[in-house]
Amino acid sequence: MMDGGWEVAMAHVIDEFLERLGRGEIPTAEFLPPAVRGTVRLDVESDKRTDQWFVTMQKGKARVARAGKEPEAVMRGSRPAFDRLASGEETFVSLLFRNDIIVEGNIQLVDRFSRLFPSPRSAHHPREFARKERRKT
Repeated sequence: MMDGGWEVAMAHVIDEFLERLGRGEIPTAEFLPPAVRGTVRLDVESDKRTDQWFVTMQKGKARVARAGKEPEAVMRGSRPAFDRLASGEETFVSLLFRNDIIVEGNIQLVDRFSRLFPSPRSAHHPREFARKERRKT
């Protein structure tokens, strides 16, 4: 759309993901064992402002808020980097290694949280990939 509607929609991928997570529309039980507890703050930077999201994980569930207590970990990055993560275009690890997303605090908690994001569409489960490779030989 020339009126910027498409750009606006694309600019808020991370916001939509976090709102869906907060409404319970994204399954968490598989990726958040009951022992995972703590709060991760996301600092989503764009132009002259930083939007903050607090994700508190407890008992296999995630609660999302725009304000919260002192987090155990902080993920900081640009809106485009977080949008690529939330859309499944890139993985947390690739963004972390390029310093597109910076983590402070409990990296293990962030690792667990990052598993809630979608995998890239081209990603293959290692076991399935190995099975296919064995069939070729």
